[in-house]
Amino acid sequence: MSYSIEIMPQALNEIETAYRWMANNLGTEYVERWDNELNEALESLSNFPNRCPIVPRPKPTTTLIRQLKVKNYRILFSVGTTMVSILSVRHVRQRLFPK
Repeated sequence: MSYSIEIMPQALNEIETAYRWMANNLGTEYVERWDNELNEALESLSNFPNRCPIVPRPKPTTTLIRQLKVKNYRILFSVGTTMVSILSVRHVRQRLFPK
């Protein structure tokens, strides 16, 4: 089965912020490699997204959130019946779930 990929506005904003920071601080070559790897990872979620581990939550919830790591970033997403929703793209040093 192939899933559609939906990037939520918050995740898109986080990707753009990370991209700008890396471009300004690490150079265009690094950011282009990261962008390619991120896009490949996002595309890979259209097949077998449930292969990725579930993120432990501080409070029980009915929505399972999974993660896929790309370099120093983690893609947080949920899997529906036909769609994968990208909820957040956060640096590994950031809190998983902000207070």
